[in-house]
Amino acid sequence: MFILETLIAITVALTTAFGGLVAEDLITRDAACSISAVPDLWSQECTSPSRLAWFVGTLAVLITAMAVRAWMIAHNGTLYYLRLLPAETADRMRAAVDVANARSLDFRSATGWFGTDYEVVDLRREVDHISDELERAMNDDDDATGYVLAPNLAFPAALAVGYDTLLRERTHLAELPTSARRRRLPGGDTGVRTVYFDDGDDMWAERRWRSRRSRPDSELSMVTLGAVPPEVGAPSNAVPGDRAAVGRVWLSLQLDGGAAVSEVDAQHPLRATADLVVVVGPTATTDGVETLRPWSLPAGRWYPGASGRQIDRRAFARIVEELSGAVEQVLDDYPEADVLLSGRMPRSVAFALGYVISQRKDDKIEGKRSAHHPTRSDDTRAERAQALAENDGLSSLSRFWSSVTPVLEHLGEAKPALVHAAQRPETVRALVGHDSEVRDPR
Repeated sequence: MFILETLIAITVALTTAFGGLVAEDLITRDAACSISAVPDLWSQECTSPSRLAWFVGTLAVLITAMAVRAWMIAHNGTLYYLRLLPAETADRMRAAVDVANARSLDFRSATGWFGTDYEVVDLRREVDHISDELERAMNDDDDATGYVLAPNLAFPAALAVGYDTLLRERTHLAELPTSARRRRLPGGDTGVRTVYFDDGDDMWAERRWRSRRSRPDSELSMVTLGAVPPEVGAPSNAVPGDRAAVGRVWLSLQLDGGAAVSEVDAQHPLRATADLVVVVGPTATTDGVETLRPWSLPAGRWYPGASGRQIDRRAFARIVEELSGAVEQVLDDYPEADVLLSGRMPRSVAFALGYVISQRKDDKIEGKRSAHHPTRSDDTRAERAQALAENDGLSSLSRFWSSVTPVLEHLGEAKPALVHAAQRPETVRALVGHDSEVRDPR
């Protein structure tokens, strides 16, 4: 930006100087330099060809430099670094933040740490702090610049912060690498990946949402398993006949790959308490065993002035839409279940998933099954209204926080997390026992 600003200052001076010379030529012109009483700018009797060429050339350079500056301001505006991690976890993004900040006009941060000593991890205070600081900083920022959000949040926190964020125009998400270049080389790749994630009408606000079942070209597979693997040779009864009788579902969103589908999260005792396990992710069959494939951010070319390569925004939006559709389908299929949601995916995807859930929950879904959420005699008025609305086509994600509990996976343990005010604390605590110890959020 310093080089560009210097170039603009020089070209402004040159354009002004040569423009003055051209104006002087026109003022002192003779009678032979006009056509029908209009000065002929290109006539040698009116202006010097060399002066005119310098003026036009410097003016073209100035216009180009101003256009590049406007593009850089829109794409490399303020960098917002959002960090909320367990206290035992090292922040390995600091070098990447410095690299990304070198191309940003300004920098803001909202950070924190939390402990994980309790059976239920209560992050509501920390998440509220991150969300409030982000909103305050964005409100105080210059609307003419872009916004680059770089989340480094634990999975439950990423969902909650993304869910509550009000995005602005010219918003980008950045995926920071764990080992970035400390120095920027001309034309080099810093490892930073950014994706255009604007809230404009063409992106999310006016999007037509479709049921996952009505999209046969889904990139992600959805596999339903029993919570406890059946014995060898025994028939699998993963999907019960009465879906409304399912009380607890373990839903695992997997984009990192590397394991057999049947073994996903099998080491966690909390998974064994579920009636069903649903695994969502790209899969492949190897030697007769269905395994998870890793999904990588579809990065394209590097653009001059950018901090790193650009992610294909259509592919990024598609994967986030599919993940939200998978959560929605589980809520549709098991309307009375408490869903334990775990996830392993890029940090920017987790943040975007929370935002897309908040957008999708308010709309009707094309291809949604009707009369799929039965009402019961003991339903409250609100529960009955919710069931009727879902049967009329409203997204079941409108009860996301009352039915879904994000799971924090850390140091080999999986613990339910309280991260949002709309959650029911008594329901979350009941997932690990009524007498479980919970940190005081005050």
